[in-house]
Amino acid sequence: MAMMASSAAHASTWDAIVSSTAGKNHYSSLQAALEAAPEQGEPWRILIKNGTWHERLVITKPVTLVGESRERTIIEANTPAGALDAEGKKLGTFRTSTVEVAASGVTLENLTVRNSFDFPANSALPEGDPNKLKDTQAVALMVDENVDQARFRKVRLEGYQDTFYSKNGSRSYFTDCEISGHVDFIFGGGIAVFDRCTIIARNRSDIAPPLGYITAPSTPQDAHFGLVFLNSRLTKEPGVPAGSFALGRPWHPTTTFDDGRYADPNAIGTVAFIHCDIDDHIYGWDKMSGKDKQGDKIWFYPQDSRFYEVDNTGPGAGHGGEHYQLSPDDAAHYDLHDIFTGWSDALLH
Repeated sequence: MAMMASSAAHASTWDAIVSSTAGKNHYSSLQAALEAAPEQGEPWRILIKNGTWHERLVITKPVTLVGESRERTIIEANTPAGALDAEGKKLGTFRTSTVEVAASGVTLENLTVRNSFDFPANSALPEGDPNKLKDTQAVALMVDENVDQARFRKVRLEGYQDTFYSKNGSRSYFTDCEISGHVDFIFGGGIAVFDRCTIIARNRSDIAPPLGYITAPSTPQDAHFGLVFLNSRLTKEPGVPAGSFALGRPWHPTTTFDDGRYADPNAIGTVAFIHCDIDDHIYGWDKMSGKDKQGDKIWFYPQDSRFYEVDNTGPGAGHGGEHYQLSPDDAAHYDLHDIFTGWSDALLH
């Protein structure tokens, strides 16, 4: 933190500073600082001063955003899927993100990204209350399709349902980060590696266990890697009971094909937990439903997916059984240089 303060003291090291005070290269909003960045070239370095910045961002340039402190530099928006847009249409899950990374070469460091939709308060509303939303997905961070070299260091992602969405073809690398949520809160078909991260299961009192699912991968069948957790810690909020969360469940997104709209049979999700410490809230893996061509409900099972554990410790480790244990030879392929081919060594540190 002392290094951050020292760097922040020298405004010349930053191309832009987002602050409530005036000064050279100072901007009063994140959006204004992003608009000032060049379309191409070296990443535009933006220092974000402490404060809660109520903005929704779509990052379309190779910028670096650095917060003054992870706990007190907060980007947040209250955008649940059931909220209405200006035309009176529901946002839907994929339009809820507080921060959307839509360009390769984007880095976020030392800040919090939060979707501040109050899931518990909404759940506490009585049935029939006109203010109660049924569509409660609320994404904090989304990495778009085919975005590469998305780098996150010491970032905190806060939400409840669907906190982080990794879209198909994307590659992102998280180190020393925190991610919190309950239902499918790390999901999607892209490659995302979480190294030395803390994954926090949030408590809820509106339903009986299971209370949630850490992951919901929808990895394309021809992709070797998906969601990967290395040397990370799976923990929980106070009050979360033992055996109340699954490591993951297989998401087959409803997709439009030439012969209809139904659950994508080629989304064979893959997720691996390697050298992780897992608390007692984890009971193993679980199933997930979808719709077939006739619109009927069908189930997808974890044993038909690519779900793996390797050398984990703690009371929640290994509950899936031998079927999900990866062999040492196969585990050796989970090397950062294999996962992130073409990346510079600087991005992998």
